[in-house]
Amino acid sequence: MKKYLIGFFFLTFIFINTASSSITKYFGSSKINLDETGIINFIRYLEGRFYSEGNIFNRAAEMSPMYYAISEDGKIGYGYFCASYRSEDCSDDFGAFKAVEYCKVYAKQNCAIFAYRNEIVWRDVNIVVKDLSFRSNLDLFKKLGFFYSESKKLDKRVNDKNYYDYVGQSIDKCISRKESASRFNLRGADLDCLIPGIYEISNNQKGHIGVN
Repeated sequence: MKKYLIGFFFLTFIFINTASSSITKYFGSSKINLDETGIINFIRYLEGRFYSEGNIFNRAAEMSPMYYAISEDGKIGYGYFCASYRSEDCSDDFGAFKAVEYCKVYAKQNCAIFAYRNEIVWRDVNIVVKDLSFRSNLDLFKKLGFFYSESKKLDKRVNDKNYYDYVGQSIDKCISRKESASRFNLRGADLDCLIPGIYEISNNQKGHIGVN
């Protein structure tokens, strides 16, 4: 019996570590430069507000954040969400891979995972973000060296009083931006556009509709 228990725990340890490494290999590790739009997009991701690609209505939705991918130049954000109030209600299987691949197609350049659920994992900082205020995240990004204050594209419209006008918008204000010639006009790079994203139905929903 003891041998079986040892074998069980050994296999469990291997499975957990394999699953963990399969996710972490998509985490970003390079130097990144984000501006105020990047901070707003990150807060939008945490709040589950996004332009739902593949949804027949293409509406913004409020869902639980699972993975947030960003392009290598920090200009394009892409979210992967769970259609539930809890991200634990969806499987992590292939989520990181999907978020990165969809982001690459959208941004037309390499992408990596910036956040897993509400934890910033870029460059292994592993910081859980609970305060969704603009000032708190601006200070955090500056402290981490992620905020590029010298950017010529820096948007000065955002402040502590009006930031939620952008974060809390329930309707995407942009026409289709996926085929835009200018990268700075892509949805996810424009302050007036919600971040693009996709979502996964929860395990509970899968059981109701008979999806395996």
